[in-house]
Amino acid sequence: MPTPIKVNGVRQHTQVLIVGAGPAGQGLAIELGSRGIKCLVIEKNPRIGVAPRAKTTNVRTREHFRRWGIADALRDASPFGVDYPSNIVFTTRMAGHLLARFDNALYCAPGRNPLYAEHAQWIPQYTVEKVMRQHLDTLPGVEVRLNCELVGFEQNAASVLAIVRNRETGEEYEVEAEFLAGCDGGRSLVRDAIGARMEGSFGMSRNYNIVFRAPGMAEAHPHGRAIMYWQINSEVPSILGPMDSGDRWFFMPTALAPDMNVTKDTAADLIRRATGIDLPFEVLSIDEWVAHRVIADRYRKGNVFLVGDACHLHPPYGGFGMNMGVSDAVDLGWKLAAVLQGWGGKALLDSYELERRPVHMHVLEEASANHATISNALYEAGLEDDSANGKAARSRVGKRINAEKLSEFYTLGTILGDRYSDSPVVQASSLPAPPRDFLNYVPSAVPGSRAPHAWLHDGSSLFDHFGQGMTLLVLPTASSACSKAAARDAAALNVPLTLLPCDNPALRALYPSLLTLVRPDQHIAWRGDTWPDRDDFNVLAMATGQMPDTEARHVHEVHDTQTHNKETVHESNA
Repeated sequence: MPTPIKVNGVRQHTQVLIVGAGPAGQGLAIELGSRGIKCLVIEKNPRIGVAPRAKTTNVRTREHFRRWGIADALRDASPFGVDYPSNIVFTTRMAGHLLARFDNALYCAPGRNPLYAEHAQWIPQYTVEKVMRQHLDTLPGVEVRLNCELVGFEQNAASVLAIVRNRETGEEYEVEAEFLAGCDGGRSLVRDAIGARMEGSFGMSRNYNIVFRAPGMAEAHPHGRAIMYWQINSEVPSILGPMDSGDRWFFMPTALAPDMNVTKDTAADLIRRATGIDLPFEVLSIDEWVAHRVIADRYRKGNVFLVGDACHLHPPYGGFGMNMGVSDAVDLGWKLAAVLQGWGGKALLDSYELERRPVHMHVLEEASANHATISNALYEAGLEDDSANGKAARSRVGKRINAEKLSEFYTLGTILGDRYSDSPVVQASSLPAPPRDFLNYVPSAVPGSRAPHAWLHDGSSLFDHFGQGMTLLVLPTASSACSKAAARDAAALNVPLTLLPCDNPALRALYPSLLTLVRPDQHIAWRGDTWPDRDDFNVLAMATGQMPDTEARHVHEVHDTQTHNKETVHESNA
């Protein structure tokens, strides 16, 4: 780490100051750094990847990793290998009766699925963060400083002036940035500083995440390999599963008495009682946490933004939290870069909260519903009895599990079904947004939706051919004049544009319009059969927030009844 610049010395300048180096903060830095934006990431902890929190990197996050070029690195870092089955097993105890099983939960099975470019992955969050950090170290405009904390900041219309403290030396120094992003978690100092308030339900449950080492645990039960085992009994209802190599497991009791404190001395006994297995459990760490369902009343003040857990918190059931933070970072990251590079307007930054907040509200509802049926809520008297009544009870509970927990483990509609319908930088549509279905994701090319995915005949993903900036997907029957007009408009507005001719007939079913404009985050901004005259409706000005009156996006609504400079305009092929 370079010698800090003291307050009474020379002020340091960067384009974006990022507070917090978790997945959201590092994701924002990667999104910016890969676009040549200079940013400084400060993290108060002495290392990245401190706590064993999230374990699921979902298909959407891994699509972003693919776009960043690190999906293979994450795959290679998997402690169990990507072929390890992502099954969820419900039992009375690890040594007890099987109640239900969900195979390939969370879509972790490798292989080509036409709906997405990358499968999900069961991998500890701290390992994900290490892979991200290794990539950050390759980006010349990005600097990460550990053991550094934000003291405070002030801002004007043009910039933010922050005071940063080196926690090792106690020295403080000034950092001036054009933007500041608070990726500093549920106890966000940045959130407090801009006067944002968390609203919702606090203290839904008190929990412990216990990491322990147990050689022989994988062979000590009859239920086969899985990533989670839900134990439903009257004594210690709980969840446990393999955490990492070296026989490391996690354990989470779900029904502790309010006054009970779990320590390293008592945790091993809890695990024995819960599992019915007696092994020399070595407790490695205990992380206490409280589940909340809350969202910030605003995500921004001036040039300061909130990202990830700093603006939304929910129970972890469904594996959405870390992944939502990464998608927040992507949405904000490309927009900040566009503004800093001169091709994004004010409405682009205004769209961040307008696009992401409805997503957060939907996921808060899903995660809270999942939280309502944790292990203790599924228990029925007599469940462990070796009798006809016990067998009947297990059958009833198994049916209930299959019905009520499906929405927690098969959630492709929730993960991929976001549609930014009310965004000022997305073409308005006369088509109503479809009802959200957690299970059944139906690809849609309606503006605001994630672009439908397809595998091409050369083995590549359609997404691999999208550019860093805007991409215009052009079907064969579109007039050549449309591509030329789009290129002229892009040059006039300094918008990086990739022209992507597509002669794959299968794409016509996914993309019913001849022209589809895809944003850097792979969401659709506009579609049509002809490129409008920019004096009538400037598509790129609307999509990049440069249109003076953003309501003009309604001039070219979709009325659909069927199922960095001039040199940056280039052609690709799919």
